Amino acid sequence: MTQQQTLTVADYMTEYTATVETGMQLDDALDRMYSANIRHLPVVNEDGKLVGVLSTRDVLLARAMRDQDAANATVEAAMTHAPVSCSADEPLVSVVERMERNRLGSVVVTREAGEPCGIFTTTDALRALRSQLLGRPVTPLVETEVEPTEVEEESDAAR
Repeated sequence: MTQQQTLTVADYMTEYTATVETGMQLDDALDRMYSANIRHLPVVNEDGKLVGVLSTRDVLLARAMRDQDAANATVEAAMTHAPVSCSADEPLVSVVERMERNRLGSVVVTREAGEPCGIFTTTDALRALRSQLLGRPVTPLVETEVEPTEVEEESDAAR
């Protein structure tokens, strides 16, 4: 990568279609995260628009609350209601600065219509750092079990 090329979130984000809806049971959402080997899930409404983000930490905190009925708790009760998001073409440095400044573990990547198409996490940031330190592209050391988006499949076919 030359110095004139600006790295974007798309260069390092995790692309996937895994989401949860607000009414899903917390235990089911946590199972989805564990089975996919991920720690954050975008929360969408019935139209597929981003309305929140749920982390494994959110689930564990909700379970620890004494006034919560853990067996019947839903995603809406535990999610972060004002998720931070960005577009895939946003400069990577601006997203990393926002994450550092606000101590964020993830930023949801959305399409223009507000639908999630991926996520950029601290793990992705570490992979970007490793790539820059080595001076070459690197593959993820941790694999997730999420399906690629149609956009990713189309862009792969165009290459």
